[in-house]
Amino acid sequence: MKNQILKSALILAFSGICAKSFDFIFRGFYSRHLGAEGMGLLALGFGLHGVMLTISTAGLGVAVSKIVSEYLEKNNLGAAGKSMRLSIYGVSVLSLCIIFLTFLFSGFISEHLLSDPRISAGICCLVPSVLFMGISYCLKGYFYASRKVSFPAISEFLEQAVKFISITILLKVFLPFGVEYGCAAVFAGISIGEFSSCLFLSIFFLKDAKPLLTTKTNESNIPSAILKISLPSMLSSATGSVLRMQEEVRIVTAFRQFGMSSADALSNLGLIHGMVMPMLVFPLTLMGSVTTLLIPEISRRNTASNKIRLRRLIKKVYFLGIPTGVAIAAAVYIFPHFLSGLIYGRTDTVPFLKILSPLLPLMFADSLSCAILNGLGKQFSMMAYSITDCALRLISIILFVPHFGINALIFIIVFSNIFTCLLTVAKVFKSSHA
Repeated sequence: MKNQILKSALILAFSGICAKSFDFIFRGFYSRHLGAEGMGLLALGFGLHGVMLTISTAGLGVAVSKIVSEYLEKNNLGAAGKSMRLSIYGVSVLSLCIIFLTFLFSGFISEHLLSDPRISAGICCLVPSVLFMGISYCLKGYFYASRKVSFPAISEFLEQAVKFISITILLKVFLPFGVEYGCAAVFAGISIGEFSSCLFLSIFFLKDAKPLLTTKTNESNIPSAILKISLPSMLSSATGSVLRMQEEVRIVTAFRQFGMSSADALSNLGLIHGMVMPMLVFPLTLMGSVTTLLIPEISRRNTASNKIRLRRLIKKVYFLGIPTGVAIAAAVYIFPHFLSGLIYGRTDTVPFLKILSPLLPLMFADSLSCAILNGLGKQFSMMAYSITDCALRLISIILFVPHFGINALIFIIVFSNIFTCLLTVAKVFKSSHA
């Protein structure tokens, strides 16, 4: 059993690292075509997409994984099948409503919520992905619960390959008509990639889960059990997603108030949030695929008899992780011209990389602390920290960026990372010594 769990975790970690690496490299590819302004438009679209996805999925992936695994453990196939049907129906209805409303009000959304009418066609191309991703989350939850993680792993590789081919072809066709059409091409390619992954998972789910879907059950508390797990996750994630979306929009508005043109405001948003920050966060996303292995170890040692072993493990995690952050920070600080040229084919990101790269050790410490707190069962504290940080950033952007421009935004990013790192590290220390 332990070997099977470890094998599954390693497969997920490997596939996650490969998929995220490819996604980051591909971001560099299409940023060369779209430029900073196009990346700014993408940032606005992705902000809205995060809100839509949070509402449509409603934490159902986590709920499915937990509930189905419990019913499979009890060999209650009918209840497991009913849980899957309810989850897929729920996410499909929510997604289709969001898709319909987006198509109906795309002009209003782009002009009044995102403050840029050019993104209208793009969000119409992106919103179908919400349906495919929502169904995929539920199907992945089933495969995780049944310990058949190779299917989700393969689906990630398939998604990235289809997305790469689709975006490459669509960019060549539509980018000559303008940057907004180039963004729509990227969003359409993402939807096509998500569709391929969803189709792949659906085919193998229908084949693998046939006994679940054909077995009847009298269980009546399944809907309430799903809502009990998914609703709190959806509410907290939705709050954070809305705040992050507003942050993107307010940055552009604040830059305009500072005196920039609309094109320059979007370009600076694309430069910071579309290029610089993804480059700095990329090592953290790779580490996140590995730290999933850490959570069960922390959970097992979080008992009164294992507190000493727990503290030893936490020290080892920080001892290995933070120096890694220092080494990567040094590499980015010393070679910003090389990295920027290699990934984005431009050098205007260099000054910001040199300013922000010293934050990487703090970002590593914060990421490791979040993984530890997950293992300790401190999700509510993490949610409170995240929402507080998002709210403070948004307020600071509204107050200071219109007067001090991009310098204020850089300061806000620095302060935000220091603030969250101090909170999470302090919580780890307090919880492990309680």
